[in-house]
Formats: sequence, structure tokens, C-alpha cells
Amino acid sequence: MIINRRLALFYTSMIIYIAGSIPLVLYTLVIYPIVRMYNEPISSMVSPVFGNYYDFLLALFIVSLVFMVASVIFFVISLLMKNGKGVRSGLRIRTILLPLLLYVFAFALIGVSYP
Repeated sequence: MIINRRLALFYTSMIIYIAGSIPLVLYTLVIYPIVRMYNEPISSMVSPVFGNYYDFLLALFIVSLVFMVASVIFFVISLLMKNGKGVRSGLRIRTILLPLLLYVFAFALIGVSYP
């Protein structure tokens, strides 16, 4: 079975998004809100498991941002690729809209919870 390159890039972008959603959810919805509840500065908080919380949060932020940007890049490349006949996209508009909503949600979460 031959898979179209455009579809392969589209699926790759969604797989990268799924892999990047794990540190994104950890950072934005689990760990960062708990850390914000404490009254001391984040940079002075130390854990025996994670070490310095600020470094851990910054690493989670960078990892989730890198995954989301890589996923967006693959998604845009898959949309800009042409068929062999010169036709742009064979994807339906519903197929394109769902990832756009996911990206808006992900970048809104990252923007709201920046350390």
C-alpha cells in the first residue's frame, strides 16, 4: 500500500502533537497550577524527585513548545504540498479544522501558563 506523502506528513504532525501533549498537560494543567498555590518563589522550591521546580517547569515548557512547533511545521508542509497533477490539497475542510482547533488550544494553554 502506497501512502501519499501529504497524508504521511499530516499523520506525522498529529503523532508529534500527541507525543507533545503529554508534557503540555503535565506542565499546564497538573504541575504548574500546584506550584502556583504555594506562597514562596518557584525558583527557591526544591523537590527530592524533580530537583529545582523552576528548572523542571522550564524544561517542560521548552519540550512542549518544541513539540507543538514541530507539529505545526509538519502540518503546514502537508497542507502546502501538491499532488503530482498540481492540485493543492485533497484533504477535506473538516480534516483541516480539527488540528487547527487543537493548535489554538495548545498554544493558548502554553501562553496562559508561561512561568
